[in-house]
Amino acid sequence: MIKRILIGTIEDEIMMAVMEGDRLVELHLEEMDNESITGNIFLGKVENPVSSLDASFVNIGKSKNAFLRNKDLVKGIRKLKKKESSDVFLEKGDKIIVQVKKDPIGSKGPQVTTNIGIAGRYLVYMPYSSNIGVSKKIENQTERRRLHDFMSELINDDGVIIRTVAKNIDLQVLKEEFEMLKVKWGEIFKNFQRFKKPRELYTESDILEHIMREKYDSTVDEIITNSRELYGRLEKILNNFEKKTVKGKLRLWNEDIFEAYRVNSQLEDLYRRTIDLECGGSLVIDRTEAFTIIDINSGSNVTKSKSRDMALETNVQAAKEVVRQVRLRNLSGIIIVDFIDMEEENDNLTVLKVLDEEFKKDKAKTAIMGFTKLGLVEMTRKRTSPPLEELLFEDCPVCKGDGLVLAPKRILKMISTEMNSASDMSDIVEIDLNVHWSLSGFMSKEWREDMESISNKKINIDFTRKDPNGYDIKFRK
Repeated sequence: MIKRILIGTIEDEIMMAVMEGDRLVELHLEEMDNESITGNIFLGKVENPVSSLDASFVNIGKSKNAFLRNKDLVKGIRKLKKKESSDVFLEKGDKIIVQVKKDPIGSKGPQVTTNIGIAGRYLVYMPYSSNIGVSKKIENQTERRRLHDFMSELINDDGVIIRTVAKNIDLQVLKEEFEMLKVKWGEIFKNFQRFKKPRELYTESDILEHIMREKYDSTVDEIITNSRELYGRLEKILNNFEKKTVKGKLRLWNEDIFEAYRVNSQLEDLYRRTIDLECGGSLVIDRTEAFTIIDINSGSNVTKSKSRDMALETNVQAAKEVVRQVRLRNLSGIIIVDFIDMEEENDNLTVLKVLDEEFKKDKAKTAIMGFTKLGLVEMTRKRTSPPLEELLFEDCPVCKGDGLVLAPKRILKMISTEMNSASDMSDIVEIDLNVHWSLSGFMSKEWREDMESISNKKINIDFTRKDPNGYDIKFRK
């Protein structure tokens, strides 16, 4: 199965799609002026320790104070009460170095930790750790031992995590990156000691470099972009990776790659609650504040004469699609899957094995807890960025949040793409555009003039469309 990474731009946004064969398995959208601060390191001042929360609020120089749990305090930064030496706490006004784990969401500020990690291509340098971790996705014990033993000779009072892409890498490359990351940390800590007021000390790599560092590995067969600018940047980034495996994989495409590889048509899966399986069964996905529940239905699957065979076939297909949907929608936190009941313990083990194998393709850390007494599979997936639906959708003005519609920003970008296409239609003189009334506030006089300039056509806008999830367009000669 060919694995491709497609990267293109839509106005001021980078869009990246991961394809396994002809199926879309991951989608990432990043604003070029993205305000994400995950991974950034700050000098902070403790504003308000809260013993009842076992945490502190820390001023990092942003509009919202960061949230630091006491369990995220590492040795060397902790302060102990004189009378209760087992309790860890910070005092108001303490100067502290922290790294953002999660971006602010809604009214909540960012979540931070003092367990600093500076990511490179092959290693994550951990200055406040003394451990050597090897990615669990490197399963060969001889290789794990080779990497662990080599790094154990380099580290002193610091630690590292050896990443999956370090498998079979030249040890000299690891040494060079380790020394580079250590120097970078020295500069960060020097500035921490130098300054007194809250400020940013270190900023993560730019969006494109971060995407390639996290998503590119030896399993990727092709990297395709339709942007000459991105091609040049990608070529430079990839040349810093292992050149032998990168050579010949980067391609420049002159057409719309997301249309050519059917990415746009597969985006419908993102706002569908029910996903059909080839065997006739289906998945029903419901996301709540506490967790995500996925229910498996046998539906019209009657291909097997025995109910046991039917249940196992449906559940195996469903397990593969569950992993795809989790990756595609970027679901995180607690995920519960209600598979069709199976009487044989071996069948349960088969389904768990399929889940485990499929999740090996996922970069995010996932833990599968197994079947509960009620026959539910419990799993957790680490959140590294917001769920995709938060970037693509907003509450529907008609149903008041009971369903999902495309966000106005998304619809406007789709219309802008149509206007670009219309500029080449010399026989078209006018364009009739019909949208839902909820878009009226976004389509100002200036916006219409911009669209007319792009398309070189007169645009007539009507706000009578009943369905807010899209638009209707008509070209007139």
